[in-house]
Amino acid sequence: MLLDLHVHSCYSEDSVTKPADLVRKAAEKGFGFAITEHNNCDSWKEFLNLGKKFNVPVILGTEIKVFRGKKLLGETLSLFLKEPIVDNDFFEVVSQTHRQGGIVAAAHPFDLIRSPFLRGFDELPKLLKHFDAIEVFNSRTIVKKFNARAKRFAKEKRMPMVCSSDAHTLNELGNSLTEVKAKNLDAAKQEILAGRTRLHCHRSSLFVHSYSTMAKIGLKK
Repeated sequence: MLLDLHVHSCYSEDSVTKPADLVRKAAEKGFGFAITEHNNCDSWKEFLNLGKKFNVPVILGTEIKVFRGKKLLGETLSLFLKEPIVDNDFFEVVSQTHRQGGIVAAAHPFDLIRSPFLRGFDELPKLLKHFDAIEVFNSRTIVKKFNARAKRFAKEKRMPMVCSSDAHTLNELGNSLTEVKAKNLDAAKQEILAGRTRLHCHRSSLFVHSYSTMAKIGLKK
């Protein structure tokens, strides 16, 4: 099974991609994906219905800017959820995710260009025991060494590794895929937790960032 574990639609402020277009493309290409809107789970119902219609495995998830007190730590992916996450405190996000059998992954943890700028997820080593996986390749990460550092860190700490497109436009979907030997999503989750993943990693064009910026400021609808 091939999975793109970090995907956005028009339910995220910096994307204009329609859910139906994402699911149709995934069906055509033969892979599943996790829908991980920024700090919300509002698209779940639509994606579940479309996934059933087109026979595409859809993982319910979200990407959250997490805090410890007032400090922005970075971003996490909560995957394989059943209920929305309703907090942005790091420990509460972890607790809510694990209570429902979900996975917590560190998203692009060493990308210093994303907020918190120039820091990355600098507390990751200290908080590592709360994570289940590390996103070691993100197709949208501009500087190659940021992904390389994430992969090196995961290997050193013997953490399960995943990769993803972080798609904000339709053409990005599937640029990076995590492969697991599984026939359903429950089995896929167990394979990820066990670290039995094969990564297919491809960088996105730099131009995709301009589309996200235009969407965020309302110039592209």
